[in-house]
Amino acid sequence: MAFMKQDDIQRLCQELNDAGYTAEITYGRVVVSPKVSREQSNITFRLMNQLFDKVRENRWVIHSNWGVHIPPYPDMRLPDLMIAPQDAEQYDDMHIFGDGALLVAEVCSKGTRSIDWDEKPLEYARAGVPLLLIVDPVTDPATVTLMHEPRKDLAVDDLREPYQRVSVVNAGETLRLPAPFDIDLNTGTLFA
Repeated sequence: MAFMKQDDIQRLCQELNDAGYTAEITYGRVVVSPKVSREQSNITFRLMNQLFDKVRENRWVIHSNWGVHIPPYPDMRLPDLMIAPQDAEQYDDMHIFGDGALLVAEVCSKGTRSIDWDEKPLEYARAGVPLLLIVDPVTDPATVTLMHEPRKDLAVDDLREPYQRVSVVNAGETLRLPAPFDIDLNTGTLFA
């Protein structure tokens, strides 16, 4: 079995993303995710709508196709939504350092749910992403989970909870986003 060099892996990932696929790098492998469904796209849009005033007020940027560097490897995840300052430090042209993001959101689908719950919280916490929002329309009832205060020095195979604080609400309940957002999310409108 031949192994690809890291530069080749990043180039392949970039070429797949340029061609319209959703390609991420995890543990040195390129992983192609299913296309986003209309429901996922609508939920992401509704989330952006609730955050847009705060983003505009602070001159932040909303990204829907820019990656987060996952250490200790040159891995990359493409969140469904990421909010970052305009001057967030880049790892390279494809992604930023996780601690430069303000918020990362994942919208679950049947095809991505296990990855969104089982892999991404640990990866985003290792990267230093301060706020992770997981919107899960697949579960019954639908839920929105906020994870914040990532643990420091998490190992790749760490079994601890990756975030020190976790808040879960059912669709229709209000979820408070802490600083720097300091707003209440109306989760009912996400699933409308």
